[in-house]
Amino acid sequence: MATLAIDTVEIFGTGVLEAEGVVIDKDGNAWGGGRNGKVYKVSPDGKVHEVAQLPPGSIPNGVTLDRAGNFVYCDLGKKAMMRLSPDGKVSMIADRVGTLALSLPNFASYDAEGNLYVSNSSTQDISQVLVELEKPAPNGALVRIRPDGRGEIVAEGIYFANGTAIDPNEDAVYVLESSRNDCLRIQIKKDGTFGKPEIYSKDFPALPDGMAFDVDRNLYVTLPAVAAGGNITPANQILKVDTKGNWSMLIDDGAGAKLSFPTNCAFGGPGLQDLFIANLQGDHFGRVHTSFHGHPLYHQR
Repeated sequence: MATLAIDTVEIFGTGVLEAEGVVIDKDGNAWGGGRNGKVYKVSPDGKVHEVAQLPPGSIPNGVTLDRAGNFVYCDLGKKAMMRLSPDGKVSMIADRVGTLALSLPNFASYDAEGNLYVSNSSTQDISQVLVELEKPAPNGALVRIRPDGRGEIVAEGIYFANGTAIDPNEDAVYVLESSRNDCLRIQIKKDGTFGKPEIYSKDFPALPDGMAFDVDRNLYVTLPAVAAGGNITPANQILKVDTKGNWSMLIDDGAGAKLSFPTNCAFGGPGLQDLFIANLQGDHFGRVHTSFHGHPLYHQR
């Protein structure tokens, strides 16, 4: 049974169309990018603002913010990490790291030093996503892009690398494997090198997409769907994963009353106690007040 009843989830920011990602700024505004190429900002009172129309062909996926107020997004159309500055200018951060082209950039997270960790789901074309979700293949990777633009490959051989999150202790980066329904942990060593990916939590009831930490190092993981038989069936669930990797059901909206293909989540609101949820197949964010406090992201500190 889910910990939070679905009626505790609020439909927030109606008018945000098909946003895959969500991130909350220091003023409590919720940001996301729609599949229509629009960048949305929703004020704490739920009013939707269309901030920008991205260049033709842009498909914003995972999103975050930096400390300069830039909206940083994975662009599936441009096959690159991009940024939208507060004055409306769009520029590229990177379209490759070393020998790896960012063919399917999915999600990005900053660590405390401003390094950007980016998941590249697969080397295959976007048209092959459903095939790969049903027939797992180790075509994914995680990279790190430094503030000066230098980059390195953190890990390869990941099964459809998706959501990323930096441990509040800054000693590990976590990556969701959507085609294997699990979460990997990769140690960040003091000398700046990385350990081998290890399974942190597994056997999720549906494919995982995005995640966020609370201050006690629990993870909250969105499960949008199940891929089977050439089809995607909505799951509309959110899990809580404790510090030992054990998961429990936090929200279960099988009927799709409030959640519609929840792909990412982020903490905001007073005390970072509100969990905001992106709905890729919906027209709104979700917002639910919790008893726990989210870990502040790079731009929120």
